[in-house]
Amino acid sequence: MKNFRLSLPERLKQGVQFITPLFGAISNPPAQETLMEQLATLTTGYTPEPEQELQEASYYDYPVLKPPFWRWEIIWYFFFGGLAAGCYVIASIAALFGTKEDRVVARTGYYLSLLALLPCPPLLIKDLGRPERFLNMLRIFKVKSPMSMGVWGLLTFSLFSAITAVIQAARDGLLGRWWGAKALAALPQRLLAIPGTGFGVFLGGYTGVLLTATSVPLWNRSKVLGGIFITSAISTSAALISLVLRITRAPAHTLHKLEHLEWTAMLVEIVGLLVFLRGTGRAARPLVGGGPQEHGNTFWRFMFGGGLVLPWLLQTRSILRRKPERRSGTGLLISLLVLVGGYFLRRTMIEAGRTSSKDARTTLWNARR
Repeated sequence: MKNFRLSLPERLKQGVQFITPLFGAISNPPAQETLMEQLATLTTGYTPEPEQELQEASYYDYPVLKPPFWRWEIIWYFFFGGLAAGCYVIASIAALFGTKEDRVVARTGYYLSLLALLPCPPLLIKDLGRPERFLNMLRIFKVKSPMSMGVWGLLTFSLFSAITAVIQAARDGLLGRWWGAKALAALPQRLLAIPGTGFGVFLGGYTGVLLTATSVPLWNRSKVLGGIFITSAISTSAALISLVLRITRAPAHTLHKLEHLEWTAMLVEIVGLLVFLRGTGRAARPLVGGGPQEHGNTFWRFMFGGGLVLPWLLQTRSILRRKPERRSGTGLLISLLVLVGGYFLRRTMIEAGRTSSKDARTTLWNARR
């Protein structure tokens, strides 16, 4: 009964003293590692230590690098460029080493390569801001400049892709029966495909090499980014060709070969990404971490998990069943997942690189290697 005789201020004081510990327990729950953080630590081999990192030297935490100004145009340029290169390479392999049934792969691949290539120059020019800047890049030829070599590689590959697709169109009767179409159909398409394939491989991987040549810690810490982009170009292109051939009801045996190629490319890409994350270590946090400015949520869900591991497991199950004629629904789903994963690989890599360039301490840590 004594508590009821307390004044109102004293009662409020007791209430505050009772609620404060409870509020502290609610607002500061026991630290629990999320699955995303566990994956980030496991793949990179790095556990964040904020107190130790704060002791590292920096100039008032001001960024050492200027963040890259690449926007959505470069993301789509990387994506369509990879599809154009991969489709051409797969089509050339089918044309040079495939059977008669595989000619449909060559035909479809050459057409898709040219279609995927068409948006690339406009996207690159829009990113540069003015068309004359693109023309100025053609005035010089620097072997040691990934940007210069990339522009010339894109231009040369575009020439081979266009000629090969036109020859294919002439052979398919899409250009009519006049003497010009017959002359184009008589050109040695396979002979042209050999150097074209070399430029296709170059185009598929140079985008990763271009990122590696920068000073951004996420991009230049490991040297396998070019190989990852090549394997991603092959896997996404195989998925695109397979998607089109399933819709047009191509032979099951041909689809089975594409499935094996796609399965192998995805496996190599998974291994390459794990090697990249382990080699990048601390600098890979913006890509795989779960912090406010980090992109691990998108990377693990839409790229690595939903766009790579899941379709690889589904593809493994389909191959083991050995019934390609009954797998159209699953095959379409796999192709779509792989294409989405290929897009998010480039998107998260670009966006996480922008975040990485703003981390002054990691930049200086990377420069000390």
